[in-house]
Amino acid sequence: MFWTSVLEIAVGVVAGGAINAYFARRGSQELRQEAERLRRLTLKLIQILAASEQIEVSTWDPETGEPSSWPVGGEREIRFPIEAPTPRWRRLWRRIFGEGS
Repeated sequence: MFWTSVLEIAVGVVAGGAINAYFARRGSQELRQEAERLRRLTLKLIQILAASEQIEVSTWDPETGEPSSWPVGGEREIRFPIEAPTPRWRRLWRRIFGEGS
C-alpha cells in the first residue's frame, strides 16, 4: 500500500511537470511572437514620424534598417502633443465637486 501511494504521487508529479513544461514553452513562444510584432510596429511608427518630420532620426543601422538614435525635443519640439483622456471617474468627480477638488 505504501509503495502504490509513492508511485501514484511520482506519476502525478511527472505528468504535472510535463503539462507545465508544455504550457510554459507555448506561452514563451507566444510572448516572443508578440514582442516581434511590437518591434515591427514601433519601427513603422518611427519611420512614419521621421517621414512626416515629427522626429529627426540621425542615424539608421545599415544592417537591420532600424534607427540607432532619434532625438526628440531640444530645439525640435513635437508638433502635435497628445494628452491621455481623463478617466471617467475623474470627470464625474469634477462635475460633482468642481475643478479645484
